[in-house]
Amino acid sequence: MNIRKSELNILEVLWTEGEMSASRLYRILEEKIGWKKSTTYTVISKCIEKGFVKRVEPGFICQPLIAREDVQHAKITDMLRDYFGNSRSCFLSAFLKESPLSDEDVQKLNDIVERLK
Repeated sequence: MNIRKSELNILEVLWTEGEMSASRLYRILEEKIGWKKSTTYTVISKCIEKGFVKRVEPGFICQPLIAREDVQHAKITDMLRDYFGNSRSCFLSAFLKESPLSDEDVQKLNDIVERLK
């Protein structure tokens, strides 16, 4: 999935806050990351072109068309392919190498592995 960081900024607000007018989306992103109105509207247009966001009238209401989980899954799939040769074990090893796991984290991972068997 070819999604840019700027498009993800739009989606993050919509996923968190729900559907809203483009003007409200602009005000949130202006405060959050300093975007100008023209930047916000340009990125909204790109999101609409790519099918990530739907524009509903009246009021230029923006609605997300893709779920956060779908984007996460697509990005992880891309990362596995591009950096880890589709090896989930190599990915997990690299991911877990940098920070120690708590006992609770280890238990959750064990539970996940057991469910996958």
